[in-house]
Amino acid sequence: MNRLRIITLSLLVLVTVAGALPVTETLAKWSRRSAVSHRKRFRKHSRAWWRRHRALMRARRARALERRRLAELARAKANPRINTALLTFNANVGAPVVSGPTPNLAAPAPGAVSPATLASTSARAASPARSSLLPFDFATPHNWTAGRKLRGGAAVFTVANASGRAAGTAVVAPVTLSGAELAGVPVGPKTKTLGGTPVAALRRTVIDRMVAEGGWVTNDFVQELRGRRVFVVQAQTGAPGAPTQSLTFYFTEIDGRLYSLATTAPLDMAAPLAAGSQQFMASLQPAASRNTASQK
Repeated sequence: MNRLRIITLSLLVLVTVAGALPVTETLAKWSRRSAVSHRKRFRKHSRAWWRRHRALMRARRARALERRRLAELARAKANPRINTALLTFNANVGAPVVSGPTPNLAAPAPGAVSPATLASTSARAASPARSSLLPFDFATPHNWTAGRKLRGGAAVFTVANASGRAAGTAVVAPVTLSGAELAGVPVGPKTKTLGGTPVAALRRTVIDRMVAEGGWVTNDFVQELRGRRVFVVQAQTGAPGAPTQSLTFYFTEIDGRLYSLATTAPLDMAAPLAAGSQQFMASLQPAASRNTASQK
């Protein structure tokens, strides 16, 4: 009887120990996972995370500034006496992703003007250069009225329609991109550049502005105007399928610096404004050429 009792107790102890081993192992694994998740939850952010966070904050501030500028622009349209300097193109903003129609990179839009038409228009409508507004020589169409020079080095022009009433604006400003804006643009042997700046980065500045204004990019291409390479980005604003305004951005290099010409006008003014803009870009000449000619 004692032997049976000893055997029974021994079997019970063995069964208890054998059954407790898997439970103990499971509890040990769970405690390790819990400790790891606890450490990850309170781990400090990396430097890369902080860089992304600061870039996001800068982009948010830029969008807030753009919204305030658009509000001022709306008031300027309601009251023409408000300073048109509010239309200055800001080229130093972030680079969000745009959803919408894919731009056609092959050729200019149907509204583009042929070189022959541009030459005849330039000979007929050019006005004297105003070198006091910008650090280079240029000629403006007859329906462009020069405004004042802004603190940032930009010059604002008011564009009149056929009846002589203001119908659009043209802003010439130097372009300076930050290192953060250029960091996300891939650069290689086949990368298209303008004045050492990738055209993809210039396109992204326009895309960012269109996102802020509720518009979209319709086309972008590189063309030559009297031997000068010009990167053109065309965009529109309004409701999808029913645009109300046409915006065109021209980028070119002169005197070793990159400049932009940003034009805004209703759709019915898009073609004549494009002709005047191409005339303006084709007339750009370094100021040194004028000094050399005077010395001769």
